[in-house]
Amino acid sequence: MSEELWQKYYGQPNPIYGNKRQYGMLLDLNKCLGCHTCTIACKTTWTDGPGQENMYWNSVNTKPYGEYPRQDANAPDGLDYENSNLYQDVPKGVYPDLWQFYLPRPCNHCSRPACLPACPTQAIYKNDDGIVLIDEDLCQGYKNCIKACPYDKIYFNQVTKKSQKCIMCFPLIEKGEEPQCVKSCVGKIRVFGDLMDPNSAISRLIRDPSLGAKAYDPEIQFKAVTRYMTDADRRQYRADFGTIPSLWYILPKNVPEEELEKYFGGAMRGLIGQPHTPEARLKYKKT
Repeated sequence: MSEELWQKYYGQPNPIYGNKRQYGMLLDLNKCLGCHTCTIACKTTWTDGPGQENMYWNSVNTKPYGEYPRQDANAPDGLDYENSNLYQDVPKGVYPDLWQFYLPRPCNHCSRPACLPACPTQAIYKNDDGIVLIDEDLCQGYKNCIKACPYDKIYFNQVTKKSQKCIMCFPLIEKGEEPQCVKSCVGKIRVFGDLMDPNSAISRLIRDPSLGAKAYDPEIQFKAVTRYMTDADRRQYRADFGTIPSLWYILPKNVPEEELEKYFGGAMRGLIGQPHTPEARLKYKKT
């Protein structure tokens, strides 16, 4: 991201919500092992309660996702459900030009979240650190936030009848610790920090591609980035939705550009001058 775009989105307090900090992550997809350690660390910390059995606030997707062979004639659609993960890692392309990568995806904690104005009970808010949270005492389970989130990262708890999502481990951050997905990462792919702090490791990396491996800070988990980067290397996931995601990615090598565009889109290179303006908050009407 250019210095101009950084100044526009992070160089001043959030023009809508006023937060002066915006925590985010930079993830090097070239180093993701697909081991799901981050997912398990998150789940065992936050989503092991009733109604959360199928919640994965942090997930790791395989791109592309392999097709299952039609082996089980008794299955409703002929797929082999007994070995549902057996054919997950199937590269795309023609040998020797094969490609595949893993894409970790927690909540983006967007600067302009689509879920927040969609909530009719004002249960969703951004805290002073820019983290998007749900006040479950105010949530009445309308599911508007689930419909509004273009990233499908809000879940509905059928037991509590409340919406729930990634909280970026804000209780740990308040203690001076990093989120569980960052601490547990085997491949050390994640750089965590304040995007609005011009001196933070994550801001320096995103703003200045010439730093690359030279920007190591021994006091910060900063071993994720070990190769020289260019502006095109660093993008957000589907920033064309206009929400200004706080998660940035170092794109995987050896993946065709047309394939990367399917997941990351051209908007990350500043091709859209202004993100979409969030709709006005819906009014809650008692019935």
